[in-house]
Amino acid sequence: MWLFLCPLTLGESLVSGLEKQIDRKDLHMRARRIALGIVSGQLGITLLISVVGFMLGGALIGTSALLGGGIGTLASFYMVFSIFRLDADVESEVILKRFYRGEFLKLALTVVLFGLVLRSIDVSFGSMLGCFAATLLVYWVALLRSPI
Repeated sequence: MWLFLCPLTLGESLVSGLEKQIDRKDLHMRARRIALGIVSGQLGITLLISVVGFMLGGALIGTSALLGGGIGTLASFYMVFSIFRLDADVESEVILKRFYRGEFLKLALTVVLFGLVLRSIDVSFGSMLGCFAATLLVYWVALLRSPI
């Protein structure tokens, strides 16, 4: 009797494992799509604010906004690239370590880029910081709209 039931149990466990793998890959792709959508939204808001800044305040305001929003967008893109370059089959601990390291490097990249801009280019700090803050606001909007 045991030998008769064994292949069925083995087959069920293989199907169950395959379903979990497909679900994990589907979740990975959806999360990747959402993350890239956030970066696209940040790029869009950066360009919009920069164009409005150029039109209303001149080159200094527009360029400053472009630099601030660019820093936020670039840092977010690095984070997305850092996390999602791994395949969905990677163990959860590896993904978590990648996430923590990516978040730390994103913060370091942001600080370094702000330092470089402030030391080397004449900017309107308010415009730069305002557009950077607008890129962070995209996260909140995405969070409120996200089905996850």
